[in-house]
Amino acid sequence: MAIVDSIVLKDNPPFGIGINNKTNIAYTTNTRTNSVSAVDLKNGKLLATFSNGSEKSHVREVLVDEAKNLIYVSNVGDPSDIWVIDGKTNTVLHTIENTGKTTTGLAFNDKKDKLFVTNMGTNEVAVIDLASKKVEKSFSSGGESPVNIVAEGERLFVTNQKSGTVTVLNSKTGEVLKSIPTGEGAIGIAYDKKTNKIYSANRSTGTTTVIDGKTYAVLADLATGSHPNHVKVDPKTGVAYVINKTKGGRPVEGQPAPGPDTNGDTISKIK
Repeated sequence: MAIVDSIVLKDNPPFGIGINNKTNIAYTTNTRTNSVSAVDLKNGKLLATFSNGSEKSHVREVLVDEAKNLIYVSNVGDPSDIWVIDGKTNTVLHTIENTGKTTTGLAFNDKKDKLFVTNMGTNEVAVIDLASKKVEKSFSSGGESPVNIVAEGERLFVTNQKSGTVTVLNSKTGEVLKSIPTGEGAIGIAYDKKTNKIYSANRSTGTTTVIDGKTYAVLADLATGSHPNHVKVDPKTGVAYVINKTKGGRPVEGQPAPGPDTNGDTISKIK
């Protein structure tokens, strides 16, 4: 678990990341500069940094279609849209417009001809046809402020930040199959086919909830560090990794300065 290398991107600090394992290129969303960077992971070289013209952009999540070498980036700006990036040229190929209000999370269906996106501003999930580049329909997320989403067959797993829940939806009808309380600030979501478990990183409670993918029973609420933000599962081993952000905040006059947050900016490993 030792750090073996790092790539400096201080001019465009990254938020989200997606990797094309076929081309070995990483794509980062740089929210502070409203841009996307492409980085060659073999040599650590910055290949390109580009934007899509709007000063109100706020790029967030990255989703990669390795077979077609296309990269999808959610823009939560005003208006929300999705950038489609050509992995061959590392330029914006086109934009999918009118995706909803405050579009954040992204997930493919099994055929990768449709895209499911969460819209925090309307508490909805939108279904986008990638051929027509248009929203086919939208349905309720079953909670408040849906942030991230995972698709598994005909099921969608959605974290709802404000209501502190994970909802399970039928991807075809939008029916809410289950609403599972997880903890305040549910944000990161992952599903592991190997163990049939769902993981929810709950930013405000400092916990990660482990859910049975068949019964939807909560198996554990684990303290994983300050502000759990993202969770990813190794599909080969079933091990989950949680990224914990450091607690922040401005100093309060008359109050002692807070000490260092030893549980932040860490990665927790769940077996």
